[in-house]
Amino acid sequence: MTSLYNQSVPVFTKYLHRMSGLVEKAKAHADEKSIAHDDILNYRMMSDMRGLIWQVQSCCNTVVWYVDRVGGLEHVAVEDNETTFDQLFQRIERTAAHLGKIDAKALDDKVATPIEIHIRAGDFRFDNAQTYLTEYAIPYFHFHLTSAYCILRSQGVPLGPLDYLTIVDHKM
Repeated sequence: MTSLYNQSVPVFTKYLHRMSGLVEKAKAHADEKSIAHDDILNYRMMSDMRGLIWQVQSCCNTVVWYVDRVGGLEHVAVEDNETTFDQLFQRIERTAAHLGKIDAKALDDKVATPIEIHIRAGDFRFDNAQTYLTEYAIPYFHFHLTSAYCILRSQGVPLGPLDYLTIVDHKM
């Protein structure tokens, strides 16, 4: 079986870079079309849906909480106070840098450890870190990354599947 570390840290790192690319294209699109940055950063597809900033913050928070919980690290809360494209880039970079500090063995040794999370939706217990990864962390991350992608597409940002998928890393 692939190690917990290999299923998570390199995968999250790749998709954080993809997310940075989406944000970069959004900023370039706004500048090229003379669209106010705030219009894209705060656009909600539905009134009860959060904007791009929150989607990026949620992706980053999911990743940091995952490695901190599973790796047994003390979680240092990060304020969700970004308001600009440049601040979102910095947030993504800091999150990727945090992943770069994770010890593979520390994660892999916790594969069978039960994980409890306490979030707005309630309290949840996963039988092990593998289940937490596959049934919460990865899907939740991709839910918010997909939401960010859809927000940007709805605002006319020229994106396609290869802007999201990491398959481009394997192109011959």
